[in-house]
Amino acid sequence: MSHLARVQMFDKNISNQRHALRSQRTRELLLDHMYRLALEKGYEGITVQQLLDSTGVARSTFYAHFRDKEDLIVAGYEAIGMPATKVTEVDGDRRVVLEVSTWLFSATERHAALTTAFFSGPGQNVILAHLENILIIQVREHYRKQGLYQVEHMRGEAAVRCFVGALTGLWLWWVRHDYPNSAQEMTATFDSLMNNGTWPPACNTRE
Repeated sequence: MSHLARVQMFDKNISNQRHALRSQRTRELLLDHMYRLALEKGYEGITVQQLLDSTGVARSTFYAHFRDKEDLIVAGYEAIGMPATKVTEVDGDRRVVLEVSTWLFSATERHAALTTAFFSGPGQNVILAHLENILIIQVREHYRKQGLYQVEHMRGEAAVRCFVGALTGLWLWWVRHDYPNSAQEMTATFDSLMNNGTWPPACNTRE
């Protein structure tokens, strides 16, 4: 590679890094103002135009990042990061489990007021659908890595859907009842019922 080509590649990498940094800052700015407005007036009272007015972000820039305000909320959940994994024993078997319940309940507890604001109106169904999709993708990928998911068999997808359905159902009950138990208690209860994050047991998932 010539010196000129290396310089051009370096300049391109620097430009890409700057663009990524600007994009990240824009997303964080929009999320921050979304949270503030949600606490002030409730999620349903927020419009995209209000977000643009409060942040100074151009409409074209907003739609370059997000489809709508629901998509912005989903970005907030994604910004929490991916659930961690841990090694544990279930019925004497050593397993790598996805701590998705810890991830969901703990993040919600830290932002309880925001979650209540987001799930207090008719828009909650759209947000919940997005959240369920995030969880399904995470759990399915974990099952696949652990050999618990096979595309050609229904059992793997059924396990994913049942696990995520149980998690979101319990989580939604918790939110709607104003967090009657701690996130730690919710996580421990859910994991004990669902075999610590790998349901059904590994010995029953292969055909």
